[in-house]
Amino acid sequence: MTSITQRSRGAYFALIAIVLFTLHSFFPEAANAQAGKFFAGANAEAKVSRLSDAEVRELLLQRLQQGETGKSTEPESFNPAVFAYRLQRDFGKLSHELDAIFGSAGELPAVFPRAWAKFSADRGDGGLAWFILALVISMGAAGVIEFGVWRKIGATPIFMPSPEATGLRQKAGRLGLMFLVRVAMLALFLAIATAVFLLFFDADSKDRIAFFFYLTATGIFRLAYGLSHAFCAPRFPALRLPSFSDADAASLHLTALITVAFGAFAYFTCALFGTLGIVGEVHELFLILVGTMTSLLLIYSILSGRRALSADIAGTAGPREPRAVFAEIWPWLFAILVVAIWIYLVVTELLYEFVPYGAALFTIAALAALPSLDAVLQRETARQQEADQMIAGAIARGARLLLLVLAVVSFSAAWRVNPFAMAGTGIGGQAAGAALQITMTLLVAYVVWQAVRIFIDRKIADEDAELLAQGIEPGEMEMGGTGMSRMRTLLPLFRRTVQITLGVIVVMIALAALGVEIGPILAGAGVVGLAIGFGSQALIRDIVSGAFFLIDDAFRLGEYIDVGEVKGTVENMSVRSLRLRHHRGAVHTVPFGEVKTLTNYSRDWAIMKLKFRIPFDTDVRKVKKIFKKIGADLAENPEIGEDFIQPFKSQGVLEVDDYGLVIRAKFMSKPGKQFMIRKEAYIAVQNAFAENDIEFARPEVRVVVDDDEEMPAKQKAAAGAAAQTATTAPVPAA
Repeated sequence: MTSITQRSRGAYFALIAIVLFTLHSFFPEAANAQAGKFFAGANAEAKVSRLSDAEVRELLLQRLQQGETGKSTEPESFNPAVFAYRLQRDFGKLSHELDAIFGSAGELPAVFPRAWAKFSADRGDGGLAWFILALVISMGAAGVIEFGVWRKIGATPIFMPSPEATGLRQKAGRLGLMFLVRVAMLALFLAIATAVFLLFFDADSKDRIAFFFYLTATGIFRLAYGLSHAFCAPRFPALRLPSFSDADAASLHLTALITVAFGAFAYFTCALFGTLGIVGEVHELFLILVGTMTSLLLIYSILSGRRALSADIAGTAGPREPRAVFAEIWPWLFAILVVAIWIYLVVTELLYEFVPYGAALFTIAALAALPSLDAVLQRETARQQEADQMIAGAIARGARLLLLVLAVVSFSAAWRVNPFAMAGTGIGGQAAGAALQITMTLLVAYVVWQAVRIFIDRKIADEDAELLAQGIEPGEMEMGGTGMSRMRTLLPLFRRTVQITLGVIVVMIALAALGVEIGPILAGAGVVGLAIGFGSQALIRDIVSGAFFLIDDAFRLGEYIDVGEVKGTVENMSVRSLRLRHHRGAVHTVPFGEVKTLTNYSRDWAIMKLKFRIPFDTDVRKVKKIFKKIGADLAENPEIGEDFIQPFKSQGVLEVDDYGLVIRAKFMSKPGKQFMIRKEAYIAVQNAFAENDIEFARPEVRVVVDDDEEMPAKQKAAAGAAAQTATTAPVPAA
């Protein structure tokens, strides 16, 4: 094959054009030298002809000074012509390079015999076999020693299967310890293999280079094995962080190791060929083929396990939720990302001297694991919330945020990107600077909001738990019951205020980062607010009245109040209204501005007065003694005794009516407890009256019948029966 086909060439160059466009948009300084020289020299003769000798000398001096410092006096501004020139220049160079590289495909079959001949040159009989034997002996000796050490360490509990699943912290700690042990074993293996080879077999530079190349490939493979084993945990299902099945974990682990093994050994073989003098277009083609095969293996590894990966990332999200949609398309997005990174490496290899292989490998490995790690933390957050562990749940959410920050910082460091330096260079740089500022603002706002929310929710939960411990349901308090504390009442309003304030600050900073002048916006908002204030005086009155009610501590959540036309327990409040729950279930929403008079039945204490009607001939002093004894008994009652502020006692005769004497008793209790005490007091009075032969007064109807012989006996009997019925009817207490 001497040249690529037109269709393949067009598709390949289209992808390369996209990469070049991205490079020049976001990194305009990457290849500006030739373009600067080109445009600096445009129309040079015409410009110089109009300058004097002194001006030419001064201009030349400035250019020399700029060349010495390597910096221009002013930052380069975006120029579409420069951008187009650079794009077509690099595209033309790539077209030429790729034609030459793919045109050398006919030489590719002879690469391995040439490399073998060069590696075997200048050796005596059996020289090459001696190197292979040295390689096997060095690594074999290191493997034997490592195996002996491993037998001691492998018997420790950390490498034994866990009988049951533990928390995320315990899982991560144990997996991390296992990985560190594997790294230590790898370091021991590399050290022993290197020592054996250098002490006994180091005779030729080619052998030394080949040995270290393949030793490095072995180290990369084993390091990847340790990372994949810690992530997939194929032999430790109870410690596995992702929600993979055993079969899926084993499959992903195996395909990942095959990809790493092929990529590592093939790449270092290609590097060895370069040291042997096999360079040029055929070497570049070999490197491109190795990278393409490695990329295809990686894509196969991800797509073959895409169902397990998608299920792990989606978790319990519904089919149409954003997380589930992202989980479904993520394996395909990752495959596209692998292709894009590989094309980027090819472009930089052909255009520039520095090729960021390490950054590319780190990016691919990190992005392969990040969604699953985020899913692990998301599941841990949900688990802690279900267990009502607010602090642990907040820590898990903070860990997700920290994971994002570490990812951004790591990617920036790997690709040698300084977002702060990019903030003032080019369109892409300005966009990166704005994105950085907005991201940092969002992160700070999120941390502040989480801290405030956790503190407020914890305080609310503590007070509600205290009420529940006292047998009080916050949403089911009796009329006039003791309300919640003032802090418990204001905390929800504080939480909403902080939320709105942070939202406004974030929006303002984001607009400023995008280059929007927020001064006129604030001024305009002030004018609009003033206009709305004039048009919404009732709303402003409600908000201001509510603020003063809260300042005066006129009511709290859970208290029973009367605002004139309606009454009920304060169930909720906003900045302009409060919601009252009537004791019969109805809900009233009352604007603060409509409240003229507010009566609170739940503060400090409550007095309950009870009336009893007794016959005229009852001994009032005896009743007073009975009430005193009842008061002493009620005060000793374990259920209601501690709720008394003043005991149950008699107040003597209140009035005299047609049916008897009306006597009154009273007691003072804690708010909301008076109804339970009243019930017990009625029962105690009824029992005490029965024990002392005291009856409650009943209404009487007296019928006076004259001795009229003409009245029929039947009518006299009916009148007597009616009087008897009215007399025996009980008299209700007033």
